[in-house]
Amino acid sequence: MLFNNDNIKHVAIYLRLSRDEENQGIEQVLENHRQTLINLCKENNWSYEKFEEVASSSTIINREQMVKLLDRVQQKYYDAVVVMDIDRLSRNEYDASVIKRIMFETETFIITPQRMFDVTKDDDSLLLGITNLIASGEYNQILKRMRRGKEYAQKQGQWTNGQAPLGYTKDTKTKKLVPNERAKDIQFIFAEIVKGTTIPTLINHLNSIGVKTREGKSFHYNSIQRIINNEAYKGTIISNRNVGKHSNEIRPKDEWIIVQNAHPSIIDETTWNAANKIVNEYSFKAPRSKNRIYPTSNLIYCSNCGRLQGCNYKLHIDKIYIKHCKCGNRGFYYNPVLALIKEEVLGYKESILEALESLEEDKQVDNTQYKKDLLTARLNKSNKALKKINFLFEEDEIDIVEYRERKAERQEEVKLIEEEILALEKEDKSVKIDTLKEQLEAIESLVGHWHLLDGEGYSDEKVNRLLHGLISGILWSFKKGEESPQLTIIYNEG
Repeated sequence: MLFNNDNIKHVAIYLRLSRDEENQGIEQVLENHRQTLINLCKENNWSYEKFEEVASSSTIINREQMVKLLDRVQQKYYDAVVVMDIDRLSRNEYDASVIKRIMFETETFIITPQRMFDVTKDDDSLLLGITNLIASGEYNQILKRMRRGKEYAQKQGQWTNGQAPLGYTKDTKTKKLVPNERAKDIQFIFAEIVKGTTIPTLINHLNSIGVKTREGKSFHYNSIQRIINNEAYKGTIISNRNVGKHSNEIRPKDEWIIVQNAHPSIIDETTWNAANKIVNEYSFKAPRSKNRIYPTSNLIYCSNCGRLQGCNYKLHIDKIYIKHCKCGNRGFYYNPVLALIKEEVLGYKESILEALESLEEDKQVDNTQYKKDLLTARLNKSNKALKKINFLFEEDEIDIVEYRERKAERQEEVKLIEEEILALEKEDKSVKIDTLKEQLEAIESLVGHWHLLDGEGYSDEKVNRLLHGLISGILWSFKKGEESPQLTIIYNEG
């Protein structure tokens, strides 16, 4: 199409696609658009410069080429910007107004293969505004349909969260995850963590045996943590957790999409839970080799001010001391304190055996599970109601005020039920018995030699892991005038 305007000599061609809208492949569609706009420039004898990108139209901030283009427009490099359609510039109302203002201030035309817009003229400005408004509405509808489609696919167990996790391949037909040859590497990582290997040690081990990431690089501390925390390895898909793709804000749990047994698991749930408990509850605070782990690392607290009290190795005398606290609580030679802790922890075995015997001999009817089933049914009903409220709002059946009120009411209801279930689980006799048995197993594992005390036996890291499974903290006090320090060991609740 010929545009009779002698003021246009040099233009910018802007090409953008966010997805394969014409089912020809993004590269092919871009090539078609590119040739159409180049031919348009040649037909009108315009010189041109190209700006191309494959990016979402959600915001121009994340579109590098658009930012560069607008910067050059503001410097009056071009007489016009040539695009396939107005919505290629933006489907976001706010961004569209920003672009329109820049074009107005620089008197830059916007040209499509169908027409020319001069935003300094009222008629063109109005038409451009209406076109942008329609594009924005269409975009919102497209997003809504895409979200629904994605949610449906997720509920069918299909993988829609981007690249498949290491150890899995996405089946092109079923769209589900299937384990591949790297699954054995994932199993090895979990097995080592459960065995008590710290993440830094595990990384060194992986490097030594030549196990690398998908990109062929060495694993890092955070990458191991992400593997351990990934529910996909136990066959579960969790999506709709974050508010936005690049946001750290977490949605309320009732809005998550959770699909159990969505695909074959690489790690059984017991192992997955054990590894997560170690990594997330028991602190591996030693990503750097200089941060040595002692048997009581992250366990000893000052009984005066509550500060965590670490250890300090004196190289010149080859001895370890518990650090002096800022509040005045004094330090002490570490080894005799550790020996006392070991003695008291091993002596706690009798208390556990007595508690177990008492619980197992209790003949009272335990109706905890019955109560829990009733609460779970109520919780499921409330979660379903929440989903219905979201659906009614999406379909414009209720306005934003009613939506927020009803949603807040249901969310509070869900929160209270979850708290009741949590409290009930703490009272559950079977849970208490299992916890006591775990503690008993930890104590029996701690019987024997500890390397720091005996020069052989369990490593400091393994003792530390076992102690974390047994106790929540050790209160330390050694005030001035006292002959010896005082210790109070706080055991995990059974």
